[in-house]
Amino acid sequence: MLLLNYGMKAMILAAGFGTRLKPLTDNIPKALVPFRNGTIISYQIERLRKAGFTGIVINAHHHHRKIIDYFRDNDFGLNVNVIVEDTILGTGGGIMNAEELLSGDKFFSVINVDVYTDYNILNAVNSFQKLNPLALVTVQKRNTSRYLLFDDDMMLIKRTTDGSNKLSYGFNGIHVISNEIFSKGLTKEYSDIIDLYLGLSEKGCLIKGIDTGNCKFLDLGKPENLKSAESLIK
Repeated sequence: MLLLNYGMKAMILAAGFGTRLKPLTDNIPKALVPFRNGTIISYQIERLRKAGFTGIVINAHHHHRKIIDYFRDNDFGLNVNVIVEDTILGTGGGIMNAEELLSGDKFFSVINVDVYTDYNILNAVNSFQKLNPLALVTVQKRNTSRYLLFDDDMMLIKRTTDGSNKLSYGFNGIHVISNEIFSKGLTKEYSDIIDLYLGLSEKGCLIKGIDTGNCKFLDLGKPENLKSAESLIK
């Protein structure tokens, strides 16, 4: 039985410098790099809109004025708020900085702007509502330079470089988070969200992983992936 709550909010993490996509990102943010007759961020918004999300929060830093102008000139049929970070806050600090816009509901979803996947984010939302963790992260058995290690109950343990462990996974850049995270004393300073999760897990908070199976996944922050994703069937 699906437990989905329509009218959901999502945050797209889009403040990064897009260094790997240079020179494309010399004059535009990674979010506005052309992709599939639109931009990388329009791809994410359309997927979220089709999944039933009605509120989108976007953090911006690198060429942030161009992101603001983009949403002034383009209407996606849902409520979009852009938060400008004067100093870049990372994935953890960026989420904490969006508390005012995200804390009104019981949970919210987060996605990296450069994630390409055919995974249905509503599967993660549904699992989150059944498991009731503090946060649920989507992972996959795939090659990466940075793995996350879980226990037999898919509770997050630590980072690892060992991909041979059956419980080590690559992070797929999508998570669902309880609004209770804003009551954990985390600051709005620069931080990595995975580091915050590991600290919270050590304190007994429930940080769970969900295996997305054989879904397609590409990091669009890499030029070769940006090109190959263009050729994949939607």
